[in-house]
Amino acid sequence: MKTIYFLAVATLVGCSNTPAPRAPSDTAATTGGTTAAAVSGTVEPNKAKAISHFKEHVKYPATRSEILAACAQTPEFTAGEKEWLAQRLPEGTYKSPDDVVNALRL
Repeated sequence: MKTIYFLAVATLVGCSNTPAPRAPSDTAATTGGTTAAAVSGTVEPNKAKAISHFKEHVKYPATRSEILAACAQTPEFTAGEKEWLAQRLPEGTYKSPDDVVNALRL
């Protein structure tokens, strides 16, 4: 009986030294101080910069691949922003910059 009591107390003492798990934040899950977006390499581009790019550098109508090619050929977007656009722009043909912005939900 003493052995069972000792094991129960030892288990409780060990558990009290273990920190409680942290809940993910509502704004960004973190991994060692790095946001989940940074870990995955994607970054949402600035809306005004993206709209300007879609207006000035894309000829419409344009397919998804034509839009992404125009983005790839410009230094306006970082690699993370280009990846974000590629992950979120659905297949299709877009008639205007507004169609692209709406599809991306910017």
